Amino acid sequence: MNMKFTVPCTCVREAAFGCASLGFAGNDAGAMTFAPDLQGVVLSGSYEEILSSIPEGPFQAGIVLFGNAGGENTFMRALQEKARCPFAGGGAATDSSTGEKALITGGGEAAVFLIRDDRYDISVVSENIHNDILGEHEITMDGPRVLAAVDGVPAAKWLSEKKAELGIAEGDFEHLTLADLNGVNAHLSCPDGIIRSGRDLCPKMTLRYLAPDKVQERMQAFYGDEHAVIFGCAGLKGILNGPITSPGVGLFLFGEVCTFNGVSEFGNLMCSKLRAVKK
Repeated sequence: MNMKFTVPCTCVREAAFGCASLGFAGNDAGAMTFAPDLQGVVLSGSYEEILSSIPEGPFQAGIVLFGNAGGENTFMRALQEKARCPFAGGGAATDSSTGEKALITGGGEAAVFLIRDDRYDISVVSENIHNDILGEHEITMDGPRVLAAVDGVPAAKWLSEKKAELGIAEGDFEHLTLADLNGVNAHLSCPDGIIRSGRDLCPKMTLRYLAPDKVQERMQAFYGDEHAVIFGCAGLKGILNGPITSPGVGLFLFGEVCTFNGVSEFGNLMCSKLRAVKK
């Protein structure tokens, strides 16, 4: 199965396994293909359809591509319980001119590639480049992705004060963020005076910081892998000081699937990749 990725204005729904990316690292092409022709099983459609169609394993690893339908964290928990392998992947970029979503194989809620190919050493590598952990906090939610308060302080006030302490602009939601205790970030935003998250929040989370002068080198180090298809955050792309390159296929998506300590989950502002090295 070839993996093909395109920019958002190009349809990928009927193509080989793939999705829309917000451009490619070091490449202005409208589409890119991951060279290894990996063997496995592709499933697409609704979350329910995919979960009910998973064949018996074992699988070496998997890739999950989301169509921006929400509910990603719940689906990932159910998927990993059934497939029992590490996952990489993320949410497809949307078409900026039309707002069109679901730019993934099958055009549904998700597309999943379960890989079993003994010709390759397959692995998943994930990284949180927000290396500075500033503290652990109690989180109050008004919904799975709505931040109401932190340590009893109204969320907007708390976050504004933390940004002021670090000299971060009010509208900057990329250098400072909350992460779950497994180290997977949330991308916060405040479109209507309410602090919202791009992934499900947790009762306890850590505050993590990424110094502006560290973004470029950490992103470039992660993307510099010729044997990988790399899923990085479009939000991180937006705070790069310049372009980065990749000898593999380097994508920029709207949410990332990461694996830490054997647990795969959906998050934001993260880097994840699937490596395939010929034996």
